[in-house]
Amino acid sequence: MLNDPRIYWQKLQILIAKAVLAFLRPLTSQDRKTTFIIDDSMYTRLNAQKVECAALQYDHAQKKYLKGFRYLQLGWSDGNSFIPVAFSLLSGKRKIQSNNPLGDQRTNAGKRRAQAFRKGTEVTVELLREALKQGVQADYVLFDTWFSSPKMFQEIRTLQCHCVAMIKRSKKVHYRYQGQMMDVKQIFQANKKRRGRSRYLLSVQVEALVDNEGLPIKLVYIRNRNKRNEYLVLASTDTALTEDEIIQLYSRRWNIEIYFKMCKQYLKLAKYQGLSYDGIFAHTTLVAVAYMILAVQERESKDDRTLGELFYLLLDELSEFSVAEAILQLLDLFQEAFANEYVLDETVLNNIIEQFLAKLPSSVQNQLKGAGTS
Repeated sequence: MLNDPRIYWQKLQILIAKAVLAFLRPLTSQDRKTTFIIDDSMYTRLNAQKVECAALQYDHAQKKYLKGFRYLQLGWSDGNSFIPVAFSLLSGKRKIQSNNPLGDQRTNAGKRRAQAFRKGTEVTVELLREALKQGVQADYVLFDTWFSSPKMFQEIRTLQCHCVAMIKRSKKVHYRYQGQMMDVKQIFQANKKRRGRSRYLLSVQVEALVDNEGLPIKLVYIRNRNKRNEYLVLASTDTALTEDEIIQLYSRRWNIEIYFKMCKQYLKLAKYQGLSYDGIFAHTTLVAVAYMILAVQERESKDDRTLGELFYLLLDELSEFSVAEAILQLLDLFQEAFANEYVLDETVLNNIIEQFLAKLPSSVQNQLKGAGTS
């Protein structure tokens, strides 16, 4: 069955993901933002001399070329659960086999192989378009620097989705800022930075020009935790988002890294020894389905709202903002107030406390408010 070239595995996974999301989506409020997450990882086949469509891929983690595929994954997240929606196993120019016919591209097998030899950015848009066509919806699309470019932002906006991504600090990519074309480094140097321990250093609105059309983008410069003297740049095509919302949304991208690790270490993703590209693709689909089952079981064990209507009405949805993070933000608010030499009158203090309470789970909010009135 795995080697059967007629099965449309990609659509099968999307339909299963759609059914899982129909179960998960009612567990969170309609106000909570949902996201697509895009990333790639290495699918290594060290002894891949006869593996169909395999190629030499550069592994940026190990800094060397390895035999295998580029595992491009599209996932969905509500901040608590991650669901793999669709994927593609990409080949490359440095194929291991010299003769590798694509076959009849009207068939499912031919379409899979043809997609494997297209650019990763093109396949990303194809996966998004197919997921949206089948009814899988999300508010934002998250991706890292490998996929971010003005052209990619524009293509995703044509699909009626907003982007939140990290962009490269490159001198080759320019944005229109205050009537001038500047790269992100020049924009950073031309502005005054925020002092204190604020979550971001700078926030500006620019335009990305693609085919002489301007696309509004909000840039947020944040400190690099690993190197305090450097900064990272996040970009959002939804300029109405606050800086904290952009940072919080992008932090969800880590869920896809956990997915890759789970698949490789525990679900035997790279243990399949078949030589057929159809078989490898089918096995990868079954691994994704197994992960969906585990994701649903994990949600049922943590979220009491899954027990039924009685519990659903009495319990809060899982919060993606922990109490510890709320306390840290409270300290940041006080430090920012002192750094800016505000007069800490009753109005300022009440504003800081209200922002702190708003970040807590509602059950904790009610207990604190009850203790304050008693």
